[in-house]
Amino acid sequence: MQVWVGLTTSDLTGLEHSPGLSFRAQSGTMQVCQGGRVLFDTASLRVHSADQVLSAEGKKVSLREPVILKTAGRTSAFYIDNLKRAGIKGAPFYRGDIRIAKSGNKVRVSLFLDLDSYLAGVLAAEMPASYHIEALKGQALCARTYALHPRLPHDLDKVNVCDSFLCCQYFAGHSAALDARIDKAISATASEVLVFDDKPILALFSSNAGGHTENYENCFSDPLTGAFPPPPLPYLKGVAEGRFAVAAGGEDFLRYLWGNRQNKTFSADAWSGKFHFLHSFSSESLEAHMHHVAEKLAGDRESAPFVVPASSGFGRILGLRVLKRGVSGVAIELSVDTDKGNWIFKKELVIRKLFENADLKLKRLNSARIFFDQDFQAAPRGAKVKTLRSLTVYGLGYGHGVGFQQQGAQGHALKGLDYRAILSHYFNGVNIEKV
Repeated sequence: MQVWVGLTTSDLTGLEHSPGLSFRAQSGTMQVCQGGRVLFDTASLRVHSADQVLSAEGKKVSLREPVILKTAGRTSAFYIDNLKRAGIKGAPFYRGDIRIAKSGNKVRVSLFLDLDSYLAGVLAAEMPASYHIEALKGQALCARTYALHPRLPHDLDKVNVCDSFLCCQYFAGHSAALDARIDKAISATASEVLVFDDKPILALFSSNAGGHTENYENCFSDPLTGAFPPPPLPYLKGVAEGRFAVAAGGEDFLRYLWGNRQNKTFSADAWSGKFHFLHSFSSESLEAHMHHVAEKLAGDRESAPFVVPASSGFGRILGLRVLKRGVSGVAIELSVDTDKGNWIFKKELVIRKLFENADLKLKRLNSARIFFDQDFQAAPRGAKVKTLRSLTVYGLGYGHGVGFQQQGAQGHALKGLDYRAILSHYFNGVNIEKV
């Protein structure tokens, strides 16, 4: 089985590249093809403009139809200069065929390769090869299944998936040598996928769930309609990662998990440094940044539907309140109360982004499984309400926490569970079948 993978820009946010990308063979030469014909061989090729590519020898090819680049042999690869990938030093490289197609005044670049070769790149980017083989097998099934059923359809992009973790799953290209443990995890689960009602599931995964995974409908919007919450998925239900003395879902539960954070065996994922986090904000720092971020979120096409601004603007912050939580305690509706009215933020990723703060070099919170300690100062003379002096955000986990969680899988594997048991823990009522 083979797949098309859309290669995104260096910031992983889009599929359209400005001219300037350069492609070169890892060794030897590559074939430049168009319309089913081989035009010539070259060592390198550059996107000269949205209408034309130019070889190292000065040969020009119009992009009136897509150009296909091929290298000789399965072990050959392309470097793509001027493209950056986190965790990769220098230019990333890819095994497979590359398609360059005109898209307005830019180009789109996609990669055609066999599914297992794609999985090798995903596992190398998404999970440490040092993890237990059973955890790696579980990740292999999630990645293989996701390739067949991504959350956001890419049919109009003429690819099956993209390489961005902001949209699909992270694929940063190929390593010079495939780690034997990753190769074993892929080959040991060859052709296996996760199935519910005879269809591949939406095999979501994240890094660390902070003690309890979450229901799909509490973290994601509908990929087709944008509605939040979307219809629930029966196999994506939150599960506890340990035996806990406090009922899940509320702030008390999160405070209980936080209080036991030093006990590495308390939860399957508590061994990791990503199990918890803390940020402290002064009111001055919070107000210097949060009103700008709030307005940016309210004006952004993707996040705007999940922001309800106060009609009078963003004033001095009086306090923060979580209005609604999911089964894991994740905040899915947050009110920022200001002296000009209350702003409401919905959906966990939007809430995480709200806390972007340059003073703390913070881009977003690690998760939205959060609770607060707030210090208030007395209302000044003549004022009716007290204002916020400082805010401490306590958090658990890293990522959305829906479905398979990598560090929890590692914890379960170290306790003796095999990949089938691990996957049945995270995906309710799902079968493993071969495709």
